[in-house]
Amino acid sequence: MEIEGRLIKRIKTQTSITGGMPILAGQGQVGGGRNYRRARQSGRNTRGQNITILFVCNALSKGWEVSILGLLAFFQHQYELPLFMVGILSAVFIISQISISLFAGKIARALHSRNVIFLSIAASAMAWLTLFLSGHAWLLYLAFMFGGISSGLFEPIGNSLVARYSSMSNRATAIGNFAAFGDMGRIAVVAAATALAGLLGADRACGILFLSAVIALVLAMILIPKSNGADPQTQEIPVHLGDLVKNRKFRFATAAGIADSFSSASLYIFIPFLLSAKGIALADTLYFNVIFFTGYMSGRLVLGRLADRHGAPNTLMVAQFTMAALLLMLVWASGTITTVLLLFLLGIFTRGTSPIIRAMVADSLDEKTSFHDAFSAYSFASRSSSALCRPIYGFLASYAGIATVFYAASAVAVSTLYPAAKYRGTGMPRRRKLKMGSGTADIAEY
Repeated sequence: MEIEGRLIKRIKTQTSITGGMPILAGQGQVGGGRNYRRARQSGRNTRGQNITILFVCNALSKGWEVSILGLLAFFQHQYELPLFMVGILSAVFIISQISISLFAGKIARALHSRNVIFLSIAASAMAWLTLFLSGHAWLLYLAFMFGGISSGLFEPIGNSLVARYSSMSNRATAIGNFAAFGDMGRIAVVAAATALAGLLGADRACGILFLSAVIALVLAMILIPKSNGADPQTQEIPVHLGDLVKNRKFRFATAAGIADSFSSASLYIFIPFLLSAKGIALADTLYFNVIFFTGYMSGRLVLGRLADRHGAPNTLMVAQFTMAALLLMLVWASGTITTVLLLFLLGIFTRGTSPIIRAMVADSLDEKTSFHDAFSAYSFASRSSSALCRPIYGFLASYAGIATVFYAASAVAVSTLYPAAKYRGTGMPRRRKLKMGSGTADIAEY
């Protein structure tokens, strides 16, 4: 009787937290040793299938996000738009993306994680359909709003699901693989979209991309099973923004993410201008950017594994200090081979830090706290920082020279060391009991 009681307790723990429930669909509770083993194996298989689908959706989402901005030049030529309207359209995309990300966690709790993924794909489809049917320039604003909503919904929910269903021992690796797969999608989808726009025109290219989004939506709805129970994320305890701010570990992780985004997220925009100032032909800077992005993807894979082995805050501090030094060396470098090597290394240590910080965000939370809410708040903060740094760096480049941008980015990278060190020295929140109806629940006390 005692053994059976322990078994049932174990089954409930597995199904209500992580082990017995697929990543996007619930399994329900079962009893008996044979049924338990069968359900656990089925849960692993379904979870593995859903993780694969989630990775593919991430590649498509990142590809669609960059493609809609990349095709803006074609529409500017087609509609003879003034350049200030190009800036406004980009702003509409970014503002929609940032705004919706703050509420993504609440939307996921209300609609279920699975449906938010579908909603994100549907918003991309609407963006491409609007661009395909647009006969007037004002419809572009609607299309870019849909595109921003799609990207802003998917990123926090996708990353929170990957973080939730990976163990603390390999969380940074899993998030790094997820991000690297998204980068591969950026390259593949953008290349295809640009080629189609060049061959068939931007309108027809958008029509084909609309069909790809519809096909992706239908396949996702077929392959991701419906939940037989509650979404595991909705079973977690919701956390309000004020509670997250009181969580010192989350606060330090978010501060590190803000500084990291400010220092590195937009460097790829300014690298061609720095290389041009060194005497490299502007047309040739494209090849140097390819080298930078190769390091960009490699860093997500490598640094995530190092973070799991040596600790996320330790790895982040080493990476940020190395990045600060590489930024200065890139400004002072003169030889082509030296510049190529520095760009590759810089790519590793710039955006390669993002999975480390996301792992820190997840590790700062109690296991029963909603990851959706926390990742929504973090995504809002980091994206806002990335958007803010562009006009500031542009102002510095205009009035103080392009090298000043890299000096400033290096200084901000060094500033990341403080919140990373404070994160390492901060313990997990204490727990207290919360009365809920006839029972009680454990929650974190920040």
